[in-house]
Amino acid sequence: MRQQLKDRYSEMSRPSVDPELLLRILLIGYLYGIPSERKLVEELRMHLAWRWFTGLGFDQEIPHHSTFSKNRHGRFQESKLFEGLFEQIVRQCVEVGLVEGKHLMVDGSFVEANAAKQSRIPREQFVEAAQVHHAVRQYLQELEQQNPVEEPEVSTTDPDSTYATKGGTPARLGYYDNYLVDNPSCVIVGVQATAARLSQETVAAEDMLARFAQWQGRKPESVGADLGRC
Repeated sequence: MRQQLKDRYSEMSRPSVDPELLLRILLIGYLYGIPSERKLVEELRMHLAWRWFTGLGFDQEIPHHSTFSKNRHGRFQESKLFEGLFEQIVRQCVEVGLVEGKHLMVDGSFVEANAAKQSRIPREQFVEAAQVHHAVRQYLQELEQQNPVEEPEVSTTDPDSTYATKGGTPARLGYYDNYLVDNPSCVIVGVQATAARLSQETVAAEDMLARFAQWQGRKPESVGADLGRC
């Protein structure tokens, strides 16, 4: 981890916070369902087991909560640290025999976006909205690079989110979180987020299978999926 992030830290000025410490604390937040980094820091002050896991002594100061946000949206995201760490753990599971990779299953779940229906505007108004909305400006830049399927209306709060409905429920803005799972061990060996479109589920499944087959050097013997992915 330190080697991967070496070029993103300056050798001048005061010492930076150890990236491994930041990642260990973020893992606690993910595993125990604490989305607020401010709340996470408060809990860490009192939780002895968490201090032991992070390596923090009783007299050591916990990093400020804003440090986590800056690293998550900066160094960690730009270097794809989380993705690389996940893939390395999966490879280790394969190497020690915990994951066989012969029989896999693929599925996904809908994740609702933090955006209201009222935030959607017609696409032709996007250029004007981009002058004041940072999220829209970023979306337009990615749009030029990737050229995805265009929606007639897009949210100014979360432009990447799309409308989806399932089982007769009202349509909501969100994404699909797609997983590839090793059946015998139930270990997740692939993850990919996509727009909330059925067509993207199939694309994600194919991408995850291709990556996992490349790691193993062979294709799985069987793959289970629901009707929407077939």
